[in-house]
Parts: sequence; structure tokens; C-alpha cells
Amino acid sequence: MNYKRIVLLAILLGGIILPTHAQPAPEGRTADLGWYTGLRGGVSAGSSTFVSAAADKFRAGWSAGIFGGYRFNSVLSLEGVLKWEEVTLGVRKGDVNANYWLGRDLVRYHAPVIDFEGWNYNDLKSCINAQSFSLQGNINLLGFFHSGNCRWRMEVSPLVSLVRTKARFVTIANDETVMSLKPQWHAGWGGEAQIGYRVSKHCELGIYGGFTQLLGKRFDRIPEQSYKTNRLYEGGLKLTYAFGKQRKRTEALKPIEPGMPEGDTLYEHAARKVDNEPEATKKTEPLDQSTTTEDPDPEVSIAPIESAAAIDFPTVYFAFNSATISSKEEVKMQQTLRLLQDNPKLNIIIIGWCDTVGNAAVNLRLSRKRAEALKTWLTTRGISATRIKTVGRGRDFNEKKAAKARRSETAKED
Repeated sequence: MNYKRIVLLAILLGGIILPTHAQPAPEGRTADLGWYTGLRGGVSAGSSTFVSAAADKFRAGWSAGIFGGYRFNSVLSLEGVLKWEEVTLGVRKGDVNANYWLGRDLVRYHAPVIDFEGWNYNDLKSCINAQSFSLQGNINLLGFFHSGNCRWRMEVSPLVSLVRTKARFVTIANDETVMSLKPQWHAGWGGEAQIGYRVSKHCELGIYGGFTQLLGKRFDRIPEQSYKTNRLYEGGLKLTYAFGKQRKRTEALKPIEPGMPEGDTLYEHAARKVDNEPEATKKTEPLDQSTTTEDPDPEVSIAPIESAAAIDFPTVYFAFNSATISSKEEVKMQQTLRLLQDNPKLNIIIIGWCDTVGNAAVNLRLSRKRAEALKTWLTTRGISATRIKTVGRGRDFNEKKAAKARRSETAKED
């Protein structure tokens, strides 16, 4: 199995396993927005005319670097990486029996040249020091399924690089440097994949792996043959410190309907019932007809309207990622139905909510579906649709318990 299949398998497994274990992080200042920086390091390898997985053994190199970037949202970030690495390459297995000869003029010969210094491929290794700067865009795949407060992060990162390499030829037998070459510059492209976990409010620990394909001459300075790869590989650990950015808690209270004024008290307060409200505030004293100087309009039914003002509609809760009313919650819907039947002039508004787990746009659609689910249930049982208004509010950042955030609330419409 080659490295491409390993990376693809890791991404697929991570996409299946990690979302089921993702936990939302604390609200307020979030590390998923704003600037961040960190350290990275691990092992490196290379593949050019010579390779790290040489005929005699595999030679692992090292890599170290610093990075910094900016997270625009829970999905996308832009990152710059400055790193140093060293790799050592040897002859490929397929070239051992060819007995190629490298002349000091950096030309490949099929046999030694008389009175001309050179070395057998099998006796040499190429040691390369590299410094590079990369600019990469990180796409967090889990951001499509979870909110920006998810502790897990699984990213794929296309990148472009500018790389400086300096090679020297060393004998395998006694590690003697026989030729040191001038540095050369390469443009490059490649990609990385990484999985990280936020271990604290600002710190994240992760693993990564990737490659950079170098353009131009062979970075090992061995004459080019039929091999097309001119690539550096790297894998290791990353430690990230996120400065974070304040997420506005009023995000969930912004009006959804076009033209609705911001801060409308109907949407911010009317949908929230206060369970411990004193009974005296819930009941209305009957109108004393003897104290009035005018006769009431005989066509106006006062009693139902007064009782409607004191109605406390039940809240209907939903399962995770669901807009289906359960049999348990249908008991509450029956209560709402009776209240509307007893008060035929009463109009209501149903407001749907979601927890903070998941993408904002997805949660907004789901909250609307939850409100519509209650309306559909009532209209199929004889309540006129003109008496019911619905709105979805998306994620509720003020409700700490996710189970209570997944709900639809009903209130009397003024």
C-alpha cells in the first residue's frame, strides 16, 4: 500500500470516527477563529534519482519548523510554514547491478573513466540540507459537520513552496565528503493531512504528514534518469497555540426574517417562558363590569382573550439532528392543540432552535424544520395555517445543555 492510499484511508477513518466523539468546547473566546502559531517537527525522507529507501537500508532524516496562520472560520485557515530538514539518499535497488559511475562533472557513466575522478553509485550517498517557506490553505473537514467549538480538527492542506537545497556526496564506507555542491532553488507544490486535538483552551496537539514535489533540477544532484519523482516527504507532531477571537454570543439572536428589526423583543424574549414566574403574574383579574361607564362591545369575546394571555405553551424537544416529533412530545402537542381550539382568535408564533454542535447554516435549516414540524402537526388537525407563524433561530449559544437547546417554543403573537 503506497503513501497516497494510507493518507486517503486515514482521512476516511477520521471522517467516520472523529465526528462521533467530537465535544463542543467552552463558549465565549474561541480558538477556532483568529491568529495562531506553533512548532512542528518529525522525520523526513526523499525520492529523486537516489531515494531514502535505498538498496542497502532506509535512511530517515529529520525536520523542524515554525508556523503561523489565521483561521477565518471553523473550516478555512491560511498558514505560513518556515522549516529546516535534512535527508540522506542512496542508490535505488533497481540500479545496483547497473554499476553506474558518477564523474566529478556530475555526468553519469556506465564505467569508470581513466584518469578522471568519479565514484560508483553503490558506494555513494547524497546528503541534502533544505530550507523552505510554504504557504498552505487548510480545510478542516470536521467543520462541515460540527461547529467551530469542536475540539477535534482534521485538515487537508494544498500548498506551494519555495525551497533551497544544498547537496553533498558522502562515501558509505567511511562517511567521507567527496564533493560539496552549490545551493539551488526550487519552486514546489504539494499537500499535507493532519489530525489535531485541542488539549486546553489555547493549545492543540496534532500529527501530520505530507509531501512537496520540487520543480527544476534533481535536488540530490545525481544525474536525472527515467525517474520523475523529485519529492520530499515529512511527518511528525505539531504543537499549536491559538490566540483566539471573541465569538459574539448575540449571533444566535440576529433576525432571520428579511426586514425584521434587530433586537426584536418578540424573538429575544417572548419565546422564552419563565418556569418560576409567580402565579400572580400569570393570571389576570376578571374585568369588573360595574366600574365601567361604557357597555362592552357585544361582539367581542373577552374571556377567551384574557385566558389566552395567561397561556403557558409547552416546549417540544427533539432528538439530535432530528425534526421529528416523538410520541412523548406529542402529548405536549395535544395540549397546544386544545388551547388553540378553545381560543379561536388566538394567533401564535413557533420558534425553532438547535444546539451549538454543527455547521451554522445546517443548524439554521434544521431549526426552521423543527418549527415547521409543529405547524404541520397542528394544521393537519384543523388549525388554520394563517394563525401560525414559524421562524428558525439556528444555534442557541445561551442554553448550556444541548438536549434543552434542541427544541421548538410556542408563544402568543402580539
